[in-house]
Amino acid sequence: MQIPENPNLPFFAYGLFKPGQLGFFRIKPLVDNIRLGQIYGYLKERDGLPLLIPKPDCGQVSGTLIFFKSGYSEDAYSRIIDIEPDEIYLWCSPPKKIKTEDGEFEANLLSGKRSDRGSAEFEDREWDGSKDPLFNEALDEIDDIINANSESSWDPRALFRLQMAYGLLWSAIERYTSFRYHLGTDVMEKVKRMATEEAFAIALKETIKKRRVIINIGNLDKLTLDSENPLKSIQYFYQVRCNSVHRGKAMFRDFDIIQQSLKDLLVIFRRTKDQAFLDAKFS
Repeated sequence: MQIPENPNLPFFAYGLFKPGQLGFFRIKPLVDNIRLGQIYGYLKERDGLPLLIPKPDCGQVSGTLIFFKSGYSEDAYSRIIDIEPDEIYLWCSPPKKIKTEDGEFEANLLSGKRSDRGSAEFEDREWDGSKDPLFNEALDEIDDIINANSESSWDPRALFRLQMAYGLLWSAIERYTSFRYHLGTDVMEKVKRMATEEAFAIALKETIKKRRVIINIGNLDKLTLDSENPLKSIQYFYQVRCNSVHRGKAMFRDFDIIQQSLKDLLVIFRRTKDQAFLDAKFS
C-alpha cells in the first residue's frame, strides 16, 4: 500500500488509529491536534477489525479527525501503512468530507476492502478495540478455568481444559500484537516486540519470582523463564504453548508447567494490555 495521493490532508481514524486504540502508538508523536468527527456510512467487522463503508443518506460513523504536525504528514501516513493493512483496507479516492463541530474537513481515510467477504455487520456506530471479547470475556473465562481445575492434575480432562485455556490466551495475545504492531502473519516477530514493552517487563518482574526451564521437544534446546529477561521469557511461554499442542500424552507429566504458565502469563498480559490502552490516549 502507498501513502494517499494528498498526504497533507488530515486522517480520519475510526478504528485502530483512534486515540486510545492500540495503533495510535505509531502516529502519536506526530499528531498536532484532533477533532471528533462523523461520516455517513456504516461499519462491518472482520477478524476483530472495523471496516468502514462510506454511504450517503445513511447513519453516521464516529471517529477522530487527526491533524499531523507540519512537515510530518508523509511520515505519519508511512507509519499507518507499515501495519500492512492492504489486505483489509484501501484509501478512499477521492478523500471524504468529515463533519466536526467546527465544520467540514476533507480527509484521507481507510475504507473496507472486499467488505462483502468474511465480514459481519457491526451493530454500533463507533468501534472500541478495548471492548474486544478476546480482551475481556475470554480472559474472564480463563480465570474460571484456572480456578475450576487447579487441583486436578490426575484428571486428563483438567489438563485438556488448561491446554485449551492456554491456547485461548495466546489468541488474545496474537490479536493484541496484531493490533499494536502489524497485521502480517509473522506471529513470533510480533510477540517478541511485546517483550520490549515497559509494562510487560514490569509485570514480568513482579509476577515471576523464580527462574524456570523448559525443553523444546523439537530440538531439545532449553528455554528459560527469567524475570530479568523479557525476551527469553516470552519465548519460554510460547514454547509451553508449542509443547502443549504437539507433545501428546507426555504432556500429562507437565500439568504444573502449563498451569503455572497459564496463571503467570494471564496476569502479565492483562497488565500489559491495560497499560497499553491507557498510554494510547492523546494528551
